Amino acid sequence: MDQALDNRLDSRTSRRTLVLFTTTLVLAVLASPLFAIYELFLGALGLVATGLVARLKDGAGTMTATVVFAGVLAGSLPYLAAAPFVS
Repeated sequence: MDQALDNRLDSRTSRRTLVLFTTTLVLAVLASPLFAIYELFLGALGLVATGLVARLKDGAGTMTATVVFAGVLAGSLPYLAAAPFVS
């Protein structure tokens, strides 16, 4: 019974994490034409910072921050990858 409850909670957490990442990614992609290079730095620095914090204190806030910074970083990548092909 406890295992089934743990699986449901893990599934719910995974869905929420995926929705949060997707939402952040879409917002970052929409803002990227203007802020792509800033999003790259913000996302990378945020991931490093949350990684260091996660080593000391693991929790929902740390996971949320990591997902948000990963979404910001991923949102800047399509524009940076396409930049060499656009004069």
